[in-house]
Amino acid sequence: MHHPNGRHRRPVESLAARLWQLAAAALATALTYVFTPQTPGPEPRAITPAPERPALTPAPSVEPDAPEPGPDPDEIGGALVRPYMLTRVPRPRLPVGDLLTGPAPGEFDELASLIRHYLDRSG
Repeated sequence: MHHPNGRHRRPVESLAARLWQLAAAALATALTYVFTPQTPGPEPRAITPAPERPALTPAPSVEPDAPEPGPDPDEIGGALVRPYMLTRVPRPRLPVGDLLTGPAPGEFDELASLIRHYLDRSG
C-alpha cells in the first residue's frame, strides 16, 4: 500500500532468504580465499647481536673527606649540597611531651561555651 506521506513498509524477509544470503556470503569468502594467489611476505630477518661497546676507563679513586666522628652524617654538607645552602642541613623539630594525651583540662572550656551559646541562639 502506498502511503501519502512517502513512507512505505520494508519488505519482510523470510528465514530461508536470510539463510541463503548467509550461505552465499560464506561461499564467496571461501572461494576468495582459495583462488586469490598468495603474495610472499617480507622474509624474516636475522637478528644480529649488538656491537660490543668500548670499555670505559675506570674513574680515578678519590677518597672523600671522612666526616668528623661527632656529627650526624645526614647533617653534614656533601657533594650534593649547593654553595648557597647551609653547611648543616636543618632537621624538623620533634614535638616534646606525650601527644596521645588529650587537651589540658580547661583549655577549650571557653570555646565550648561559645559554641553552645551559638547553637542555643541559632537553633
